[in-house]
Amino acid sequence: MLLVQFLELAHRKAHREWVRAAAKLSLSHSEFEYLSAIRDQESYKTDKDNHGQHLQDVVEAMGVRKASASAMVLKLEERGLVERVDCQYDARAQHILLTKEGRTLLKQGDSIYATVMAQLMSELPADDLHAVADEMKAAANRS
Repeated sequence: MLLVQFLELAHRKAHREWVRAAAKLSLSHSEFEYLSAIRDQESYKTDKDNHGQHLQDVVEAMGVRKASASAMVLKLEERGLVERVDCQYDARAQHILLTKEGRTLLKQGDSIYATVMAQLMSELPADDLHAVADEMKAAANRS
């Protein structure tokens, strides 16, 4: 199995699992992606020049327009999944932070991918898994 085939299979399985779990979670995949992007930005809260996740950071991480990100962040804020806090270095800006509820839903979303990975690992022949791992190592060495 080629890495491309593995990724396509993983994507299909993950999509199906998200469709199945979305109603139970009350979280769309798009909302999950935004929460993930916000979580990923948290490690940047370090100093004056690199001090947290502003809306522009989310826009860049997601590759979306500012209006789209603003609308989604507002929706997530209204649901209690994120909060905005004034930035101490830029009076015009606000940090976007996950709430406890947001973190909980994000962990549940992460578990969907863990479920899909476990399915793939149990369903695919060992030779296919080794071939995919070898191709990933070769790709990593090229970059």
